[in-house]
Amino acid sequence: MNFDVKFKSIKHSPSLVEYVQERFSSLSKYEIRPSTVHITFSEEGYNCRADIYINGYNGSFRAKGLSDSYFVSLDMCIKKLKRQMEKEKSKIKHHHHYDHSDEAQLEALAMQEDRSRKSA
Repeated sequence: MNFDVKFKSIKHSPSLVEYVQERFSSLSKYEIRPSTVHITFSEEGYNCRADIYINGYNGSFRAKGLSDSYFVSLDMCIKKLKRQMEKEKSKIKHHHHYDHSDEAQLEALAMQEDRSRKSA
């Protein structure tokens, strides 16, 4: 995943950028094709806001989080994105011709690699 992290009206925070990369590793299982992640952190009154937009091959996903902390706002967004990605993945998986699609073949290869790693 390519990350585009922007800070609007606040100072750049390397720890927040590192936290973004750490938290997005949990979403990697839903990603089938490379995508671009746009993240914007800003202040809205006394609250901290995180906006995330993911533009990928399977579609685009959008989430907003508003909280007292940027870290909590980011976690709220990731929770929303997981739900959206799970729904999209289930649509693809249960599609009529899923067995012959590129996504099914890539998923089958990934499962074979996981099995071979566990047995080794």
